[in-house]
Amino acid sequence: MLGAFATYFYFKCFVFSNHDNQNIPEYYDILFFLAVLVILASLGFAIFKKKAVKTFYAVATGRQNISEFDPFMIHHLQRGALLHPMVITMVSFLVWVLAGFIFGFLKPLITANYFNLTGLDLLYHLRRFLGIILLGGGVTCLTLFFILENVWRPHIPKFFPEGHLNQVKHIFKISIKKRFIVATMGSVLIPLSIMVTTIVSHIQQLHLADALTRSRLISSLYWELLFISLNSVTITLILTYFLSKSISTPLLEIKKAIKALKNNNFDTRVEIMSNDELGDVSQGINAMIECQGENCRVKDCLCRYMGKEIRDKIMSRPTMEGEMKRVTLLFADLRNFTGLVEKNHPRQVVKILNQYLNEMTLAVEKHNGLVLQYVGDEVEAVFGMSGGSEDHPDMAVQAALAMRTRLALLNRTLEKQGLKPLAHGIGIHTGAVLAGNIGSKERMSYALVGNTVNTASRLEGLTKTHNLDIIISQTTHSLLTGSYVTKQLGPVRVKGKDDNLIVYTLLS
Repeated sequence: MLGAFATYFYFKCFVFSNHDNQNIPEYYDILFFLAVLVILASLGFAIFKKKAVKTFYAVATGRQNISEFDPFMIHHLQRGALLHPMVITMVSFLVWVLAGFIFGFLKPLITANYFNLTGLDLLYHLRRFLGIILLGGGVTCLTLFFILENVWRPHIPKFFPEGHLNQVKHIFKISIKKRFIVATMGSVLIPLSIMVTTIVSHIQQLHLADALTRSRLISSLYWELLFISLNSVTITLILTYFLSKSISTPLLEIKKAIKALKNNNFDTRVEIMSNDELGDVSQGINAMIECQGENCRVKDCLCRYMGKEIRDKIMSRPTMEGEMKRVTLLFADLRNFTGLVEKNHPRQVVKILNQYLNEMTLAVEKHNGLVLQYVGDEVEAVFGMSGGSEDHPDMAVQAALAMRTRLALLNRTLEKQGLKPLAHGIGIHTGAVLAGNIGSKERMSYALVGNTVNTASRLEGLTKTHNLDIIISQTTHSLLTGSYVTKQLGPVRVKGKDDNLIVYTLLS
């Protein structure tokens, strides 16, 4: 409608015409223009008052969810959402063509018949018809498309909650390159062609005109060119603004999503508002965020099952065959666990076991140890895996003392709950192990292999025989640098060993 008023103003006030008739009242043109404008505007709005269109706008405004419809209707609505700016633009252009026909041909016929006029200049009315379509319809519809596209884009995610705009096939798609070409041609070529046509037309009329008419033609040409130039600058500024906005808005959304991803916010998503290259990039960014979030969840799960250090080793070298390490192994095992299972409900057993394992794990981690695995009620921990520190025997011993203290505190809590106290045995040994992946091609686990592992496990078993809670090997004892109270138990024989072992119990 703004374009209609501007076009009327241009032809009424700036275009020179020698076809004006003094018998036609001044108000006739304005009344005819307003009447046709109301009819054409009503026709345009009537097209978008169908039931299907109401459903379409209900989804766009959020009053209805697109998931409520069947797949055929969803596909229809999604196609409509992507085509909506173009459809309205085409309808508008058709109305402009109709307006050009009415004002270029129909109005002169009606006027001539009503006021008994003769001598219609078909060439003049043809120029008026083309001028209305090109100057009014062409520029207005081009501007309308870019404005409407920017206004409509925020509503598109309502039709595509999961994205994937490019899955809708065989629809109109304008790339960024084509967008620039169309905007440039519309803001330059259309006004330029109208200027050239106007100048050529006035030159032809000047050859046949008298002095007074020439003066009026020159004045008219001056004002016409000024109007077209100002109109061209205005349209160019509008197109430039909305064209840049159509590119900068998605880029800012992508930038915001990348910043959120950098802050480990994996719930953020880029709203996909177009099916051009920026829409594809936004879809890729969302897939990347989803994949990155999944990777972090997997890493967190791996960390919960095997510890951060082992997780990082496996992920950095997934086919690692193994490396020799000198470490200190600690095995801790609950006593009379079978009886605990028999006398309590499985849920209660799991609850008690989780409390125990949580306290033991905290003790190990506080002293820079790493829990390798839980085997039922048994804890296998290692100290000195990260390297760079030779005091891992002290770490293991201090962790064992902390485990003793934590178990005592846990037993007080259990006694308050009416449960029997727990007891455990801890075996500690220092030596060389092979650390690496073991298992089949389909399933593997990270483990320590070697005589040191077997010896530490056997020492834990000795705690049952000697009725003690902590036993350490002579190797570990000789490597301790701290001050501890220990007691030698003498040479002992353990299962699977030919030689006797000298072991110690850790008192404090």
